Order: sequence, then structure tokens, then C-alpha cells
Amino acid sequence: MLNVISSLTLSCALIAGILLISNQSHAALSHEVYSGEVSGLAQGCYSIKASDESFLSINLKGEYSFGTSNLMHAGQFYFKPVSFEEFMLGDRYQNTVSNGLMSESTVSESSIWQIKKLDNKLYALSSGEQLIKAHLIEQHFCKPFAEISLNVEGDRTKLKADATQPIRGVVDAHTHITSYEFVGGKFVHGAPFHRFGVEHAMGNCEHIHGPNGKLDLIGNLFSHDDPSAEHDTQGWPKFRDWPHYNDESHTDYYYRWIERAYLGGVRIMVSHLVESEQLCKTQTETNPASWVNSNSCDTMESFRLQAKRHYQLQDYIDAQAGGPGKGFLRIVTSPSQAREVIADGKLAVIMGGEASDVLNCGLNDKCDKDTVDKHLGELYNLGVRSLYPVHKFDNRFAGSRVEDGILNAAQYRSGGYLFKTETCDDQTRGMVMNSGFPLTADVPILGKLMNWLTRAPDYDTTIDHCNELGLSELGAYLVNQMIDRGMLIELDHTSAKSASDILDILESRSYSGVVSSHSWMTKSRDGGVHYNTERLLKAGGFVAPYNHNAYRMKNEIGQYIDIIKKSGYLLGVGIGTDMTGLAHQAPPRDDVDQNPLEYPFTSELGLVFNVQQSGLKEFDYNEVGMAHYGMVADHIQEIRERSGGVAYEALMNSAEAYLQMWQRAYEKRSLK
Repeated sequence: MLNVISSLTLSCALIAGILLISNQSHAALSHEVYSGEVSGLAQGCYSIKASDESFLSINLKGEYSFGTSNLMHAGQFYFKPVSFEEFMLGDRYQNTVSNGLMSESTVSESSIWQIKKLDNKLYALSSGEQLIKAHLIEQHFCKPFAEISLNVEGDRTKLKADATQPIRGVVDAHTHITSYEFVGGKFVHGAPFHRFGVEHAMGNCEHIHGPNGKLDLIGNLFSHDDPSAEHDTQGWPKFRDWPHYNDESHTDYYYRWIERAYLGGVRIMVSHLVESEQLCKTQTETNPASWVNSNSCDTMESFRLQAKRHYQLQDYIDAQAGGPGKGFLRIVTSPSQAREVIADGKLAVIMGGEASDVLNCGLNDKCDKDTVDKHLGELYNLGVRSLYPVHKFDNRFAGSRVEDGILNAAQYRSGGYLFKTETCDDQTRGMVMNSGFPLTADVPILGKLMNWLTRAPDYDTTIDHCNELGLSELGAYLVNQMIDRGMLIELDHTSAKSASDILDILESRSYSGVVSSHSWMTKSRDGGVHYNTERLLKAGGFVAPYNHNAYRMKNEIGQYIDIIKKSGYLLGVGIGTDMTGLAHQAPPRDDVDQNPLEYPFTSELGLVFNVQQSGLKEFDYNEVGMAHYGMVADHIQEIRERSGGVAYEALMNSAEAYLQMWQRAYEKRSLK
């Protein structure tokens, strides 16, 4: 009995000690009344106290009311920003508080609370007809909303620099952050953000791609060469089949993935507004069931929408960070602004434009100098600073680099003729053009395109084909107008003749603002650097080869090094990932079993990276390669470890080299 009593006494003493420690710890915690700006509530934990000193709390029915004056019994709410003055309130059950003061497991407009500051410490929370005037008491035990992880640790201030000194880091010269809005918004699933959170931004794609992805005809054709291919449509939190390095029809740019890439060394992203009126029109015919509440196929309308989405993304990221200008991403419109943003430790995003019917000047469009002045001026005012004169198909400005098969059929639909070709010169590698089509009209996409054809293509298959079209008179006017504005001219996708004509103008005006951002300029006969690309570099332009695995990137970067050294300009070569731009990404290396990328790894700037976690899915670079944009951080580390030396240094000089090229162009501008 004495032993039992002793045990009970000891147990009681232990419990009392634990309670005492707990109470002391709780007492030591701050419960101050919040008095800051509304936007500063972001990601905070608060109890809500009415003027009568009662706290908002929940009963057994899941109803909230002001019924307790004891802070220990008060509800604790996580404030998740929707915008600078709009929030979702998450409770301890990881539900949201609706405007009916109910704990709801689903998120809707009734979950959004508008918050206004009334005086130094009093705030008005309103949703629907519900209005609460209250003090917000700082708390510490909230459950955050679900979110994709960064899996990065370290001091972010190491990313800051002196704006007067050269930038260290990478430019990705070819991305498509807003490609989820192109092709009517009915091709690429997902978005970089959603006001209701990640499960809405990156949820199930069945509503666009159909059961098992069967209606993702264009994506299946480009990704798998099989329009009948299928995929698991589940996104967050399982991500079973997408994102994937071989995937074309799901966004890779969720904002947390962009943030991981930025932490890994990306200093500049050139994000091209993108549209293809021909793919858009084809999608309306091949998958009409999804074409409800779709975007316009008109290029200028699409560009306007996508520019708007860039600024909305910037605002959303700012809201998550606690107010205007506090996020990690800034859209920039001048080289000096970009330099200041990067020196402040943030990511600079430059908007560009890539479309076949750019400025609404496709072959079927009426287009003249007034059209160019109006639409180019509008894009400039929207913040666009880089532009493709031509892309994929001939337009009113120039001939494009020729394509075979389905894209030749789309060229016919675009302008009423198949590509008109001639034998390339002896220094130029062209395209082998086939007669007829390798696919039949039974394939839905090609079938729709072939309905436009009056004849099948008939080409000499023994020669290298180059487009016989160069730059038009109107195209020359466009190029000069871009120079007058200090805009960057993208030469990828131009025919060899068009590129030569454009370079003639640039050289005559001593203009450096010219870019090849993803390896789509014509190659030399032996597959090496074409004379037009050499001219581009000698003019002070910039190259960013299409992204491949670390071993191949050493060669891709290396082919330009001697040319740049001879030019006298800074030795910097970027990358062009072209993610979600109908482009595959780098798969895992063949030798990862013997020579893997080791986790955790420490970046050049001292940040520590672990395997990226998105919901329930681990994205180990050794297993998934460049599955989404966050893996660019891992990819840069791979290049550092596998390529090293001159190639890695050229890559890490690329942001600075790009800014210097842009600055030279900017100084030439005469129109603003």
C-alpha cells in the first residue's frame, strides 16, 4: 500500500510540475493586441475579441459565437491572405470560418472575409451580411492552411547584393508563367496561384482533360505521340502522373515552385505571353465539350489577359508575404529596375511575347503600320519588353523556320498555303520535308486540320528545305519600331532569310538587343552554331540554349564560349526551359544510380536544399528530373557538380550578361 501511495504521490507531483511548467510557458507567450496594417495579418494566428471582452469560440455544433471571456477557451484563427485586405480564417480543425459563423470543410466565396482597420487596434471583419468589430489578439497554436513546401533552409539575406556590382546568378530566358490561359484556357491545367489555395490551383484536371485525360488530345499528341494516351487526372495532394518532365498540358509554375527556383539561383525569368490561334481554333473543334467559359483565341486579347495575370500573381505573392512589395517576385520594365530588384534579393520577371499572329498580324489578318504602332505601343505600355516577330507559321512580318507534318498542316490553316521552301545554302541545315502526312484523318487533331487542305504536301525529300520567305517591308518597320523603344528582338523561329534580314538592320543601327532564348535558330550544316547566331553574338546579343541534362548543358553552353570571348562582351550564357510551352524537360541522368545528386545539398549562396515535397509527392531530382519549375534549383546544382568550370561560370554570369545586353539596347531607345 505504501508503494502505491508513494507512486500516486510521485505521479501527482509530476503532473503538478508539468502543469506548472505549461502554465509558466503559456504565461511567457505574448498575447498582445495587434495594431499593424491589415496586410500584415498575413500568415498570422489570432483570437478575435469583441468590445464586451468576449472571444469568438466554437460550440459542439460547429457554430461560432462570442460566448467566453476566457482567452484559454477562445478560438485561434490562421489568417490566410486572398488579397491585401481579404483573408480566409482557418480554425483548429483546418476548416474555414464562413460568413454564417460555421466551421466549413469546403472553401467558397462565403469563406472570404474583408478586413478594414478602424482605429489603432480595432478592425472590422465583414463577409456577406456578417460584420464583426473586434480586437485581434496574437496567438501561437494555429494550424496553417495546406501549402506546397519549399524544403529550403538558410539566410535569404545572402541573396541581396550591391546594385553597383555584377549580378551573380541565372537568367531563364524563356518561360511561360501564364500559358495556362492560352488556347482558350482549355489546354494547360492548373495555375500559379488561386485565391482559395493550392488545392484549387493544382487540383484535378478532369474538367479540362476528361476522364483519365482522354480529352487532352493536343497534350497527348505532343507528349506521347499518341492522342489516345491517358493520365491520372489527380493533382494536389497526390500528383501521381503530373507534373512530369515529359508533360505538356499541366502548369509547372505554381508560385512556390517558382520561389524554390529563385532561391536556387534564378535571378531573372523572361516570361513570354503566348498564344497560338491555330491550336486554339483546333481545340474548339476537337474538344468542344470543354469549351465553356473559354478565353478568346484572339492573340491581342490573350496577351492582355496574360499580362493582367502576371500582375495578379505579383500581388498574390506580396499578399502572402504581408503587403505590397514584400514578396519575392517583381515584374520589371527596365534594366536598372531589374538590377535594383535583384540587388534587393528578389526575382526579376520580364514579360515577353511569343505568338504566330503577333500583334494580330497573321496572314489572314489586315495589318499595316498603324496596326503595328497601336498594338506594339499597347504591349509596351502593358510592360512587354521582348517580342518574337514570327513564330511557327509565316505572318505579315516574316517567314518562319519551316516545320513538317501537323505543323505544316497548321501553316496551311494559318495562311492558305503549305510552307514554300527552297534548298538551303551550303552553310545551313534545313528541314527534311515529307510528302503526304504520316498520320491519317482518323486522328482527331490532324483530321480537323486536314479539312482545310486542298492538297497534300509534295516535297523533294532529298534536300534540306529552308523557307523562301524573309523579312517583309512591314516586318522591317516592326523591327525598327522595336529598336526605337529599346525592346528585345527574339530571333528563334525565324527563317534563315528572316534572321539575316533582321540582323542587317540591327548591325546598321549598332543594336545589341537581340536574343536566341531556346535554341530555335537555324543550325549550321554540321549541326553547330549558324552564321546568323555568330552575328547575333558579335552584335552583343544574348543566347540561352534549350535546357537539357547537366552533361549535355556543358556542351550546349560550350559551343558559344569562344565566340563570345572574341566578341569582347561578358561571357554569360543562360538557359531556356520553355516549361509548359510544348517543350519536354530534362529527364534524370542515365547514371544517377551510380552518381546521384546528394540531398541535402548546399547552393553556392549557402542555402540548404532538401528533396522537394508537394503534398504527398516527393520530387527527388534523381527520380523525376525537371518535373516542375522548382526543380530548376536542383538542376543548377547538377550543372555545378557535373559540368562545373567554364560552363557553370558562364551560367552564373548569365543574369549579368543579359542585363548588360538589355542596357545597351535600352540606351538606344528614342520612343518611350
